[in-house]
Amino acid sequence: MRWPTLQWQISSADIRARVPDVNDGVLAVAGLAEGLSWIVQTRSLASIIFVASIAGALSVAGVQYAEQAAEREFQRGLIDKERELLALNPDEEIQELTEHFIAKGVSEETARRVALELNAADALTAQLETEYGISDLIGPTDPLKEAFWSGVCFLLGSLVPVLLAFIVPPVWVEEYILVGVAISLTVTAVVVSRLGQTRVLPTILRSLLIGAGTMSAAIVVGAVLSDM
Repeated sequence: MRWPTLQWQISSADIRARVPDVNDGVLAVAGLAEGLSWIVQTRSLASIIFVASIAGALSVAGVQYAEQAAEREFQRGLIDKERELLALNPDEEIQELTEHFIAKGVSEETARRVALELNAADALTAQLETEYGISDLIGPTDPLKEAFWSGVCFLLGSLVPVLLAFIVPPVWVEEYILVGVAISLTVTAVVVSRLGQTRVLPTILRSLLIGAGTMSAAIVVGAVLSDM
């Protein structure tokens, strides 16, 4: 018996989709570190945020898996529904395709011909694409792959503050984490900009602004709790 294999193919679009997970790992764990630095001893800080990074990665992976699995179930439901409609009333489904293309500005004659050709080639796919905008179906292993990469990318991002907390002298941990966050966000912003062919500087400034807001909020909350 041959077991199905998972194919881990990574494209530029996949990388762009994973950058937010990396940034989430950086900001979530770094923000936690900055907030806790006002409350706990520095010696305990590294261990706490290391545990938090693992928990965060597992949480992100679990959420991603649940979302993808739910979306796949939704798609399967639509497929079953369209198969039933095609079996019961194929002419009505062809008419729906025709009306779809007419609404796009195609003449009625051309729309009818296109609808008939698409229906003959793959009626189910034609209905899914035109009625629901579904061009890519989620496969059985896709939720697992999405969960895996989301968790890994979150963990990679969280390693920035975690490693700094372990390596940097305790007296400078908070400052180095802020610098590490800024560098990490800059790098990921450059990657996103290059892959998406957008302007680099606005992308960097946007990422740094979000990071500054997140870190500031964490520091304020930590300072308030430390005085309570």
